[in-house]
Parts: sequence; structure tokens; C-alpha cells
Amino acid sequence: MKLAPLALWLTASISAAAGATDPTAHSAIPASESRLVILGTGGGPIPQADRSQPANLLIVRGKAYLIDCGDGTSRQITKAGYRVNQIGNIFLTHLHFDHTGGLSAFMGFDWMAKRTQPVAIYGPPGSEKLVQTSAANLGVAEAIFAPQVPDLLPLASVFAAQDFDLTTPREIYRDENVRVTAVENSHYSTMQLPPREYGRDRSYSLRFDTPDRSIVFTGDTGPSAAVEALARDADILVSEAIDLDAVTASIRRRGAKDGNDLEPLIDHMRHEHLTPEEVGKLATRASVKMVVLTHLAGAAGPDTSSFAVGVRREYSGPVVVAQDLDAF
Repeated sequence: MKLAPLALWLTASISAAAGATDPTAHSAIPASESRLVILGTGGGPIPQADRSQPANLLIVRGKAYLIDCGDGTSRQITKAGYRVNQIGNIFLTHLHFDHTGGLSAFMGFDWMAKRTQPVAIYGPPGSEKLVQTSAANLGVAEAIFAPQVPDLLPLASVFAAQDFDLTTPREIYRDENVRVTAVENSHYSTMQLPPREYGRDRSYSLRFDTPDRSIVFTGDTGPSAAVEALARDADILVSEAIDLDAVTASIRRRGAKDGNDLEPLIDHMRHEHLTPEEVGKLATRASVKMVVLTHLAGAAGPDTSSFAVGVRREYSGPVVVAQDLDAF
């Protein structure tokens, strides 16, 4: 049975406040219910003292799914009370390294934990190459460790990636717990990126339909009718958000210092990310029941109240600005 918006918000708030950093907190959640852990809430490829890089963990009937794998993800999984070798499926929204920088470490740690069943990694074109090169990068350490732990399988044999090249909504994965639908969003819409040997660079938003919840991850995107359609009537919208004024001011300071023209980067931030007000409009048009903000670009310090204020100007439902390890 799905919770009404208020009950859903109360459940999320209690979990975020009391159980997010408790390694045993997830044991109190009935195995039949879905659990979402926001592992990393940092916005952009910038190291932050108080926020890990983007990653989300979805637990459905005891099975773990990882959405994005930014730097620090393995540590965050452990802090949340789970193990890397509990995860059998990884979904990448796009291949910016703030969303993928932790993948190589995850593969190494998972291999050392004696992974035997392959981890399936799904993502846009380039994901297969990313996994192959990550495995190659770990080859030196693998050769050193393998004689010490002779029953380890070849590292490359336990990680299998699959590229999806799509421009219209498409189901990319289904099992007994989840149905995953992807759609291309507008994160690369102004970049005019050239074709690669693996195809076009694409950025996706993902919807997970479970027996008791529907959860949409915007990934990185600007305003998008396709994302609105994907999020229709979702229980939770996990959305990026940008403080555009703060980010733009920072970029211009950097440009003035080094003499480079950073206006194309500012255009990217303006058109290919979501301000809080744009998140609110998206949530209202899609009739989602709850908004969780993450990937907080431009957030300075612990006070992120302005992000929620901006969303609430356009959306009347519950809004939570996530901190690392908040659970819902």
C-alpha cells in the first residue's frame, strides 16, 4: 500500500533525522518495502568536506541497486550499513566523472570481497568502455593481490557493462523487484558533442517502479518535457538542483583570474541544470508526491534552506533537501 504524501514525508523525515547514519537502521525496515539511501549529495566535480559525490542506493525486497557511483561511493555504502558485494546492478545516468569517479574503486573493493556473480552495469554509450578501462587500470594491483588470494576470479570477468543508446523512453531493465525506464534528458543539449567510437554521448533520467514505490532520478538535466513525462505521478522525485547565481559568480571569478572565456560553461549551467524553481515546476507538472533534492550545485555550508524555498514557490508538496546518507 502506498503512503499518502504527508505520511511519506513523515516517514522520510524520521528516517533521515534518526536512522541515516545508523548502520543497523535498515534492519528495522520490512523486507517487503523499498528503501532509498542518498549516498552522496555533492553537486559537480568538486571535492567537498561535507558531501560525497553523487550516488544513490535503492533496496527492494532486500536486493540492492546502485544509481551512479561518484567518488567515495564504496565508503558511503559501508557507512549506510551495507556491503559493496550486496550490489548486483549499477545504473549510470551519464558519464561525467562526478557520477562515475568511484566506479574503479568499487570494482576493486568488490573483487577483493570475492565477488563471484557478475555485476551488471547499465548506462549510456561509453559505459562499456568505461568499465573495460577501469578493469585495465586495476590490472597492476590485481596482479599483485592475485597470488596472495588465489581463489579470486579474474577481475574483468565479474563486471559486465551494457550500453543503451536511446532518445525516447525505453525499459532498460526488469526483474522481480523493479522495472527501470530511461529517457534522454537535456543535460548535453547545448554542447554539440562530436560522435565517439562508441556512439553519441547521452545523459539519462531513470524511473524505478517497485511493488510499493515509483522513484525517479533526474540525474543531471535542464528543463525537459521528456523528464516530466517520465516522472508522471511518481512517489518520489530525486532531483538535482543548482544555485545558479552562486555557481555563475564562481565561474566568472575563475574566468577573470585565468583570462579564459567561460561563458559556454555558464550557458551549460543555465540551460542544462535545474534551479529550485524549475524543479518545483517539474514536480507540479508531473504531479509527483514528494521531492528530494540532491546534487546541490553551489551549496555553501550546511544551510541549504534556500533550495527548498525555491522549490516551494512552484510546488505545494513535501520537499526534503537531502544530506549524505539520508534514508527514505
